[in-house]
Amino acid sequence: MAMKPTRYIALTYYVLFIVFLILAPLVYFHPWFFDAIPRAPVGPIDTPLILLVLLLILALYCLVRAELRRATTSYIITDNKIVRKDGILNKNTQMIPYTQLNRIDLKQTLGQRMLHIGTVVVDTGDDTLKIDHIAHPEKVQQLLSERLGRKSYSAQK
Repeated sequence: MAMKPTRYIALTYYVLFIVFLILAPLVYFHPWFFDAIPRAPVGPIDTPLILLVLLLILALYCLVRAELRRATTSYIITDNKIVRKDGILNKNTQMIPYTQLNRIDLKQTLGQRMLHIGTVVVDTGDDTLKIDHIAHPEKVQQLLSERLGRKSYSAQK
């Protein structure tokens, strides 16, 4: 079973993307909004235009960073181990065999419960593996508990 995290994993970058997109036209079309910024033209280019381009570049960077983080993170649950892979240039792979598992926890905030997403934390006693911001984490917790031969808390209800 292979999974990808939801877009919630990069929420900070999406929020920054929106903030930069809101600030860019404010700086350019309403320069009075930022009167403290000195008006020093650089050749034929005015300061508000420079700030507009800079903010749009930052917005684009945040969007690309968020999508790359989501696209390069994957979780694989096999018959005998759990694998987390992430990274583009620096690849990180974390594997935990079922024989080392001690505990499987589910962490959800109120907002995450309403959106049916959450984080499953797999604990070995020495190490932990977070399956971050996945859709329907209760099913993943139940699947892992069944593979361990234990009942999950949600299945006991």
